[in-house]
Amino acid sequence: MTLPPKRMPGRYFALLLGALAVQGTDTSRLLQLARIETARFERADGMLLPGEVDALLTSAYRLTGRTDLGFELGLLIKLNSHDQLGYGLLSCRNFDHVLRLASRHYHLIIELFSMRYRRLPEGGEVVFAPVVAMSLRTMQFLLEVIAVSVQRQVLMLLGPEAAAVDFRMGMPAPAHQPRYLDLLPARFHFDERAMPSVTMTVPPSLLDLPLPMASPQVVEQIEAQLESQKRRPAPDGGWGDYVTMLLRETLGRVTLEDIARRMNISARTIDRNLKKEHLQFRELSQQVRFERASELLLQPGATVSGVAEQLGFSDAANFTRAFRRHAGVAPSDFRLRAEQK
Repeated sequence: MTLPPKRMPGRYFALLLGALAVQGTDTSRLLQLARIETARFERADGMLLPGEVDALLTSAYRLTGRTDLGFELGLLIKLNSHDQLGYGLLSCRNFDHVLRLASRHYHLIIELFSMRYRRLPEGGEVVFAPVVAMSLRTMQFLLEVIAVSVQRQVLMLLGPEAAAVDFRMGMPAPAHQPRYLDLLPARFHFDERAMPSVTMTVPPSLLDLPLPMASPQVVEQIEAQLESQKRRPAPDGGWGDYVTMLLRETLGRVTLEDIARRMNISARTIDRNLKKEHLQFRELSQQVRFERASELLLQPGATVSGVAEQLGFSDAANFTRAFRRHAGVAPSDFRLRAEQK
């Protein structure tokens, strides 16, 4: 049986549209440009597909000229924004309980990402990772939404103790990075070469802090109702598209095992699904790596040795041999032909 495509609740974007309207943006025009009906944001069950999210962001960036819309939306999302699950999270006994409940039902917040939580001797580790292929713009927007909203919700639950929480974000530092200083003492670290994800690390001392609104009975009742809605994340639109997206975002440095670990499944499962599409991970990795090599070689001032280093080759000779096998010409000849066109 084919599962329905993954979507994101429109209620979150309704918060952003409301804030932009207050700030003077013509949101009716914005939605007209995105070709999305206003009613999609007015219904409690309104949902958006990844392509619709991208269309909405394209229009929003065009009309506002801003780069910080993901950050802005993250500030607006509160625990009670998550509907029934939000009230369950507020009723948990401690932060460890919050993270376990949220990770079991994260698809009710956003189906486009998974949430994995591990409690280790050195503290808690929470990883939010995409499970569908999406545009770079949508990806980075959602990474910021997740990181900022989680930080604000942790602060609400734990108060000033949340100062020790760290966030590692697999994306380049945005132009509006100074805004993250407003979230101190939480710490945010950007890494454009890391796999697209948000990783939050929590000191062990915070995990067992009792929460003021704890109600085991409420959590039990809500989780019983949510359990029937549970659905395991898996890529829509093809595993090949999803894996290729991750490879492009990490310049081909990610391994099959890295992806499997982030999705909490086996590498064999990913390999089996790729084979159903007549694809192999090694071939996809090489394709993405040499797509990037071609782009880098055409940049002004690029050198063969410099491109080889950026792509992780041990030396220029190894890169030249590999590039010739893939493209049929040496890197220097490739550049020359491109310049002559």
